Amino acid sequence: MRTLDKIQITLSLVALSLTPGCLVVALAAGVAGVAYVNGDLEAQVDASPQKVVQASVDALKEMDVRILSSDASGIDGRVLGRTALEKKVDVTVKRESDKSSKLSIRVDTFGDETLSRQILDKIKSKL
Repeated sequence: MRTLDKIQITLSLVALSLTPGCLVVALAAGVAGVAYVNGDLEAQVDASPQKVVQASVDALKEMDVRILSSDASGIDGRVLGRTALEKKVDVTVKRESDKSSKLSIRVDTFGDETLSRQILDKIKSKL
């Protein structure tokens, strides 16, 4: 490895170490299409908003989350639910293109990354 390459790698690592933790996680996760930012788990999925909303309803029901409301259009959609401990689950969907949508999951007021990721995995399995 050339000295110049080593210097560039070192400077990149130093820059990343100075970046706030959430941003580093978001940047690293953004490459994979999933990011947890400020309490919201965001992901890109290959489905229309209507399909994502239906998959979200099915996933939440399978997880025994009570569905309060669900609505979808060709542009966007939303599912609201409550867990047994009365944590609010809010799934919002926005159309990105003809074949993909942006999905956002927020659990309760400040977010719950672990539960949000479990919900996302369950939704993906339904698509």
